[in-house]
Amino acid sequence: MLRQILRVIRLLGLRRAARMKKHHEQGLKTVRGYAACSSWWALLDCGFLDELEQKGQVLQSEFARDHSCEPEVLAAVVEYLDGIGFLHQQGDRVSLAPEGKVLMAEPRGMVELLWAYEPCFGNLGDLLAGRKKYGRDLTRNITYVGIGSGRLCEQLPYPVMRRMVIEHRRRMVLDLGCGDMAFLRGLCGMDEQIRGHGIDCSQEMVDFCLKQLSRDDCGGRLTAQTGDMFDLPELPSEVQGVDCVTACDTFHEYIQQPEQLVNLLKGLKERFAGTMFVVGEFCLQDQAWLKKHPTASLEHHLFHQLSNQQIGTAQQWREIFAQAEMQIVEEQVYDLIGHGYFTLR
Repeated sequence: MLRQILRVIRLLGLRRAARMKKHHEQGLKTVRGYAACSSWWALLDCGFLDELEQKGQVLQSEFARDHSCEPEVLAAVVEYLDGIGFLHQQGDRVSLAPEGKVLMAEPRGMVELLWAYEPCFGNLGDLLAGRKKYGRDLTRNITYVGIGSGRLCEQLPYPVMRRMVIEHRRRMVLDLGCGDMAFLRGLCGMDEQIRGHGIDCSQEMVDFCLKQLSRDDCGGRLTAQTGDMFDLPELPSEVQGVDCVTACDTFHEYIQQPEQLVNLLKGLKERFAGTMFVVGEFCLQDQAWLKKHPTASLEHHLFHQLSNQQIGTAQQWREIFAQAEMQIVEEQVYDLIGHGYFTLR
């Protein structure tokens, strides 16, 4: 090996050889990030990584057979992820390496949310050239929007909002834009007197929820249905006496038409008289601050911009609530992560 290195140095010169090595290493970070993420997505989506986490180790040949995977493709992906230290492979046996275990913990929601917006990135050239338009030619992987968002929200948004609900002793919670129902499920797990009902406009998302509920519905205390929050359907007979309406990261998709949100809140307030509202929403962070502190909010802002969504400032939310004649009982805004939480009456 040393002889080969010396031969390259004699051929290119020490300075040029060192510069090329440094530049290749810098470029590899970008290339590897894309290849590693794409490989990880595929193994998440087919269930391979969840099985690794549950069982500790998996025989890849058996998994390929039992899950109708192409064994050669699975072997190639596993070999690559073993090479970069995400998996540990010994012959046919595969397990999660320490770095892979980390990715399956808190960062998993980030990876899943990026997968939800993969259609935007996979078609970025066409979006840039105007050959395709978001909403007309492509859209998000909506189920992974719910799953990824739900997992990320468990880190702060859901704990804050659940505390607000429980401290005000609410019992019948209607969650708008319920996603994968992680918020309601956690809430029902904290208090056996709470009942939760989720509404989501995506039939695909609700089908996912119903499948989950068929396995565990917290003793009949969790239900879900498809519905447009701007034209709420009749609620099931068992959903009576709604005393709390919640929404996490649901309203910002309509902030381009603030009067629509104002009318929505007024209508909900009229329909559910005396009800408390708990709202969690993105609050736009300053671009100059983000440039100095390049957190994951940069990617999150990009997701929203590519999918024609806007993020409001905390002040914009206050103004919308005021126009809807709602009083802010409690407010918590975390500028560091660009998120705010409001208890309203």
